[in-house]
Formats: sequence, structure tokens, C-alpha cells
Amino acid sequence: MSSSTKTAAKGVYEKSVQSIASLSAVVAAFFATGPLYAVSIDWVLSFTANQYGDGFEWAVQAFWFVVTALSTYALARATIATVITIGGFALASKIF
Repeated sequence: MSSSTKTAAKGVYEKSVQSIASLSAVVAAFFATGPLYAVSIDWVLSFTANQYGDGFEWAVQAFWFVVTALSTYALARATIATVITIGGFALASKIF
């Protein structure tokens, strides 16, 4: 295999891993954001009221939902990409 072919194959593999990880992370964020938000929002609202006073509830709720969704997406994407990469290395070590 030539160097350019190896580079192209590596690029396809990396793009595939990123695509699978991103799509899987969207699904994970869809299913996990609601429950995580529901578990944590009362504490966040209580903390905000104690520290900054009342009147920020709507902004805090919107902000916390976005933070929860993006955090869930990022963590899921990193985890899935790592698992796929480690699985690929394990498979390659068995084959070669």
C-alpha cells in the first residue's frame, strides 16, 4: 500500500469515527438531557435564588437546559469516539 493510500484510508476511518460518534451523541443527548435536567434544575434554581436573588428563573432554566444538552452531547461524543478508536486498535492488533 502506498503512503497516499494509507493516508486516505486513515482519513476515511477518522471521518467515519467522527460521524458515528456525532450521530450517537445526538441520540444520547436526546434521551439523557431531559432526565438530567429534571434531576438537577431544582438545585440550580435554589442556588441561583440564594446567590443572586429571585427573578432570574426563566433565564436560568433556559441556560441550564442548554448547558445540560451540550454537556451530554460532548461527553457522549468523546466517550463513543474513544471506545470506537480503542476497538479499532484492538481489532487491528488481532488482525496484524
